Amino acid sequence: MKRNALALAMLGVLFTAPTIARTIVEVGTEYDHYFNEVDINGKPQNYAMNNAVVPYIRFTHAPNDQSWNMWGRYFKKIYTEENLFPTGVTSGMTDRYELHAFKVDRSGDLRTRFGVGVRHNDYESDRRETEYRFYPQFDYFVNSTNQFFLNGHVYFGDSKGKRSTDKVEEDYVDWGYEAEFGLIHRLSPTALIKPTFFTEFDSFENNYDVDYWQFRLVYTQKIGRATINPFVRVGLGRDVQEKSHYDYSRWGTTMDKNYSRAGIYGNIGISGKLNFIYETYWQVEDNSYYDANAGEIKSLPDRDKFFAKVGMQYVF
Repeated sequence: MKRNALALAMLGVLFTAPTIARTIVEVGTEYDHYFNEVDINGKPQNYAMNNAVVPYIRFTHAPNDQSWNMWGRYFKKIYTEENLFPTGVTSGMTDRYELHAFKVDRSGDLRTRFGVGVRHNDYESDRRETEYRFYPQFDYFVNSTNQFFLNGHVYFGDSKGKRSTDKVEEDYVDWGYEAEFGLIHRLSPTALIKPTFFTEFDSFENNYDVDYWQFRLVYTQKIGRATINPFVRVGLGRDVQEKSHYDYSRWGTTMDKNYSRAGIYGNIGISGKLNFIYETYWQVEDNSYYDANAGEIKSLPDRDKFFAKVGMQYVF
């Protein structure tokens, strides 16, 4: 009920219904595939327990003058190797609901895209996470071929779950941010390149902090009704720092769990209103853990991932 009330209030306060607008609805499925490994001690690492099929539905809505826009999404995560979890029941996130809205204004060469949003994650257990997001976003148009931009958000999280030595689910307050700064350079009317730097920080109370930096590069080419976007995301460092309130021997212990990925995404126009959407990538992720008995960080096999997504998009 709280999610619904917030969504209705956000939309009612910020926007009025336009007489001429466009709505896009997308329905599809994502697939995450991990690979089981064996560490140097011969212990199996059941990474495949995170394998999942993820059906989703997404929509975007905006007036034709693009003075504001909103988008929302719901997905269900179905773990195909759930039996590999220690209890036989997944401890991972199973459902996500989110809704975001933006007001767009332009003054000369500067465009602002300020917004608010809410994202909620559910789990099989009595665990949940709700993020309240604020989007301070900008574009600066240098000329007809170059555009600088700053995307991202700051969030405050209302969470409940078992952390550190908790025996039952407790309430926690989390916070974090994402920021992506870059350049869009148009090579031609049908091609562009987008180099960016991305950073992400999450602080989970009585758990850990995550500080991640990444370089991204996307090349976009339009060919007839098709658009292809090969991309790379190179991890520059991802530090996971222990912040348990109860186990101070681990406080400040930092593990490097960097990851990088490369892939391609895009769409193929079937008609003026119907599009086929696709994405696939390969991800390589470093992994490690803190050995409390030895008092040191030890490495684990890489946790690599294959991702695929297909969907259909209809424009109303």
